[in-house]
Amino acid sequence: MRNFVVFVGALALAACGSGDDAAAEAEAPVAVAAAADDPLVGNFGGTTEDGKAWTSAMNADGTYQDTLDGEVAETGTWTHQDDQVCFNPAVEGGETATNTCLSLLNVNDDGSLLMADGEGTETTVPRLPN
Repeated sequence: MRNFVVFVGALALAACGSGDDAAAEAEAPVAVAAAADDPLVGNFGGTTEDGKAWTSAMNADGTYQDTLDGEVAETGTWTHQDDQVCFNPAVEGGETATNTCLSLLNVNDDGSLLMADGEGTETTVPRLPN
């Protein structure tokens, strides 16, 4: 099972293969346009534990797209309210999507994000240069 579905996409991909698949579930968030200065708007990325490159594009219109090894892995909508970031993956072909919410603990000086899942497991999500 994929972890941190982030950004879920990003977070999901950032933590991919970490063995911790306890993501907080929430009711489906309604996508609303994020403020252009929201610290989550932008591109994030890194490498999974098994060496695969991942990216997550968090758009100001409340949508996201995650890629893994250059292929689109997930798309959907995201919301950011207070310290909660919630992801609602797009559903295709009758699949069931699980919404995931993470806590935004800190926006670091370099633009990376310190996030935590529902069990308190923390991960840093690196921001990519624009």
